[in-house]
Amino acid sequence: MTATAKKDNKISLKVMVHKEKNQVVFAEADSSFVDTLFSIMTLPLGTLFRVLEKCSDKNLKTVGCLNNLYQSLVEFPDGYLTDDENKFLMLNPRTSAYDYYDYLEHNIDDTEPTRYFRCPGWLCNRPGASFTTCIDATCIYCGSSMDVEIGDQFEDENEDSVFVSNLATFIVADDLRVMPNTSDFSIRLVCDLGFTDPSHLEERTIDIGREQMVILVKAALLCKNPLTYLVFHNIHPSGGLVNPNLGTSIQHLTSNEEDTKLKKLTLRVSWQKSTSKFLFAEANQDFVDFLFGFLEIPLGTLVGKLMNANTSFECLNNLFASISNMSVGEWMKSQKLKDMLIQPQLVLKYVSENQIFPLNVPNSYEIRYYKPKLYLKAPMDGDGRYIKSPTKFMLTDDLVVTPLSSISVFTMLNKLKVPLNDVEQHAINIGIKEGLKILNAALTSNSTFTDGLLAEIIQKKRRCYSSDKRLGASGWYPLVSGSNHGSSTSATPRLWAGLRVGSGAGNGHASLWACVLGHSSDLVVPGRDQSTWTGPGRRGLVVLPNWMPGYRGCERSNSPLFGYR
Repeated sequence: MTATAKKDNKISLKVMVHKEKNQVVFAEADSSFVDTLFSIMTLPLGTLFRVLEKCSDKNLKTVGCLNNLYQSLVEFPDGYLTDDENKFLMLNPRTSAYDYYDYLEHNIDDTEPTRYFRCPGWLCNRPGASFTTCIDATCIYCGSSMDVEIGDQFEDENEDSVFVSNLATFIVADDLRVMPNTSDFSIRLVCDLGFTDPSHLEERTIDIGREQMVILVKAALLCKNPLTYLVFHNIHPSGGLVNPNLGTSIQHLTSNEEDTKLKKLTLRVSWQKSTSKFLFAEANQDFVDFLFGFLEIPLGTLVGKLMNANTSFECLNNLFASISNMSVGEWMKSQKLKDMLIQPQLVLKYVSENQIFPLNVPNSYEIRYYKPKLYLKAPMDGDGRYIKSPTKFMLTDDLVVTPLSSISVFTMLNKLKVPLNDVEQHAINIGIKEGLKILNAALTSNSTFTDGLLAEIIQKKRRCYSSDKRLGASGWYPLVSGSNHGSSTSATPRLWAGLRVGSGAGNGHASLWACVLGHSSDLVVPGRDQSTWTGPGRRGLVVLPNWMPGYRGCERSNSPLFGYR
């Protein structure tokens, strides 16, 4: 079939609504609407969030903070990249479904059509030579600009529809479950909603253009009833984001991938000790390489392979499950096209070695029908990186990435009125588990590292351990030993903590009484309530700190002096 311009075309969509509740019960759709709806699974996250950021409906708030990550890449200094075309490739990732977009009734992808270029040198135009998708990229053989455009032909052997059978019609529920159009399913759907009186139901017809499709997709990320939002514009979406057990997704992914054998990245996180508030993170080029790689992950890969259809977006989970359960032949046109939706493959074979998520990439990528056969030019350095080494970057909680500047750090701390001695840093190893938590937080909130990493770290910091075991009872516990801490005698002093383990604490959680620096003899310590505590030490320094005991130890911060004995 031949692609035609369809920008102004409208899809007629019949919807069944509940008149009194102003609620869409279901829609009856043909292949044109369902093809477009299914196609969003093939979009890379960077493309999807760039499109949604331009949505004309300002009542729909921004989803997550991947838009900030995308803008950081747009403004990323070219001098930090290993190749001239890296930024273009990272901003414009494509999947194998890209060539099919022109045949959709409404293609929401606003990416410019792919163009291909080769080197003008005749010695470089030989079998096995390179081509690029970025004009003026440097030829790896002679150093010339690759500015000679060459064509790539794509011909879809199918007609009329793209992914689903042309003559098929479908029922689309308000939460984007899609099923073949049968009377038993539609009746069951209405009854499940508690609507048994057909006189309350009414058929309406709405016209769907590209902008309406964008609104529908964005509403699907923010609520559980996107069709109702699309039809009744003055109705605020109900429900909101769901919060499934992300651990299920992590377990699913790591059970299929040997996480322990994969590369680990490092992130250094800084937070305010007194408030446990995230301040900034410091990362090298490898972690930023990985972070920018979020933008190239296809939506179908995110929902299916990475999160096992258990994302924070219920409507996307439903849409993915509908495609997965739809039979080939009767409803889906072919297994190849079905796989293109639920297992989308990146077109360009070069993915950074710091992409720790398992993505589907081809072994090679060549220009079709072009003689001699050319292969995609590698856009990375010999170590498989997009970003030069060694470099350091500063990351904010809402995923703004900039080159690290100590002056900027001090300026930020001054603006936040954070004393320098109230800053704590912690190095974190990032594997698939941690990476998935960061990705999930980036998709759903503006506090990526707080929600994805810091909450768990702070929780660990607030657990108190005695040596290698949890506390079992109230009492005095040694935390530091083996060095002189200012005692006037030669005996080996220890740092002791008085801890009360209550029955409600459970699992050894304790409240702190005091911290004592002293010796092995008993010491009577007056408490804040004038009660008497008996603890170790003869000439001990007693403090009542403002902090909680740290993980496997204590950390002193602005602890007021209580008294001597």
